[in-house]
Amino acid sequence: MNDYQLGVQLRRQILADFERGVTSDSRRTQALLSDFCGDSQILLLPALKHLVQTAAFQEAISTSPPLQGETQLSLRLQQELDALFAPALCLRMAEVLRGLLGMAPEMPAGRIPSAVLQEAASENDEPDPELEALVPANGSNSGVVALLSFIAGVLVVGVVGAFTWLVLLNRGVLRQDNSVPALVSQPEQKKPTEPELPVAEPAVDTNLVSRNQAIDTVRQLYDDISVGNTAAAQQLFSPKAADQFDPAFFRQFQRVAVDNLQEVSRDGSLVTLQGVVTFVYPDGSSQAESRNFTVDTGSLPALITASSFGQVLSPRR
Repeated sequence: MNDYQLGVQLRRQILADFERGVTSDSRRTQALLSDFCGDSQILLLPALKHLVQTAAFQEAISTSPPLQGETQLSLRLQQELDALFAPALCLRMAEVLRGLLGMAPEMPAGRIPSAVLQEAASENDEPDPELEALVPANGSNSGVVALLSFIAGVLVVGVVGAFTWLVLLNRGVLRQDNSVPALVSQPEQKKPTEPELPVAEPAVDTNLVSRNQAIDTVRQLYDDISVGNTAAAQQLFSPKAADQFDPAFFRQFQRVAVDNLQEVSRDGSLVTLQGVVTFVYPDGSSQAESRNFTVDTGSLPALITASSFGQVLSPRR
């Protein structure tokens, strides 16, 4: 499976879920990506997992039907990837996006030769409309003109050569013992071509990827808490941190949000973040406090394993 076909397979899954009435979410889509990716797409997995968590992707799959507005959506999703990943990786992800959005794949040569179209037509008794769209309208006329030009050139060279032969023969330049005319040159020896060296795949910044995964997990947790989606929130923290996210505590607030998440330390797959949590009460008053989060980015999805209070930044008012 190539990169474009990977995007097509993901698109089919999303449309199939839509037809069955199954709600797509980033955690389920991330699990499917691990199954879809073959050995050649392993390097794409961090970028794919980030992609399905972006707001642009979530909006695209929540429309009815999903994945509409191919060109504009492709630009939005590509911008999300260009901001974090290497150019060579983003170039491969562009093919995944084309398959995901139902767009035609990029052709390395730009167009399909007319000979390929004619061969396909002879096998199927009628031309393929998708192939015909990639062949210029005047492709057959151009081939005839090129063939006639070649024949005309051969005739001109033959006439000039014969005339030169007669002139030299009349002047006695050619000798009777010459078996090969002096005008005939020996064929040029072709130089052996050097084998092309394989191009190394670009390195992925794993620290940046794991930091973004940790930030996405903390943001998603507070989004779920704020809308009362307790079941989804519990999938994002480990039992050791459950006492820090008691649903009964959060019911007293109208809304809870987290901002300004920054990485403060790292230990292997454990990333520690510091952010500002804002609690909004039903009467409109609010309080802001700093809080630390330790996130294990080695799990799927990344899990919050610990959380601790920092200090009150803005008392309730």
